[in-house]
Amino acid sequence: MNIIFGTKKLGQTVATKIAEKYPDLAVVTVEGQKGAKKSRRILFNSNASRLLNLESGSVQVLMFGSLEAGENNPAQVLVMNTDSTPDLDPENVVTYKTSKNLVSYSEDTSEKGKSVTSSYMCNEVFSFLGLEDSQNIEFELVSFDSEEVEAFAFVPIVSNENTIETNNSTMTAEEVIDSVQDQVAQAEENNPIFNEEPVASEENTGIPQRQNVEAPEWV
Repeated sequence: MNIIFGTKKLGQTVATKIAEKYPDLAVVTVEGQKGAKKSRRILFNSNASRLLNLESGSVQVLMFGSLEAGENNPAQVLVMNTDSTPDLDPENVVTYKTSKNLVSYSEDTSEKGKSVTSSYMCNEVFSFLGLEDSQNIEFELVSFDSEEVEAFAFVPIVSNENTIETNNSTMTAEEVIDSVQDQVAQAEENNPIFNEEPVASEENTGIPQRQNVEAPEWV
């Protein structure tokens, strides 16, 4: 007998909910595509909220920025709390209001955080950084090194799900494939005989070979 209470759908087991996915990191989650007419959000976990002084129970105003430092440096998305710039003219900049209270991330987790609801800005983040928006993406929020503004930068968090442990190091699946191909190419280069096709013979094929027989001369 199997009796289950407290599930959203009957017949399913109760899923274990995660209180906080990154308890030691300041993380911003930008939601990917969610379907037509569904708003997308930028979510700030508890550590990210502390960095930006996002207090639960009141609305804060954020401003997003971009940094392009040349071909050899990756583009960056920046964010700042407008309270840190008292001389800001609100009529000349685009700002975004946070939620007043903490909001739930999803049905699969009990994690909650402050949020900015803006499908437009979510699209801008993915587009500016050249990322696919088929799923959510997570960024670590780090202090931006500047004496002019008190801002924070979005740094993508690299997932370990697609890595493979090898004898020497941790590699992605693509790196493993490239490594194997390089080793095969090197082996063929060191042993050219691998590239030569064997000559067919009765000994190695088991098939009697055709013999040339001279025709008799008729007088």
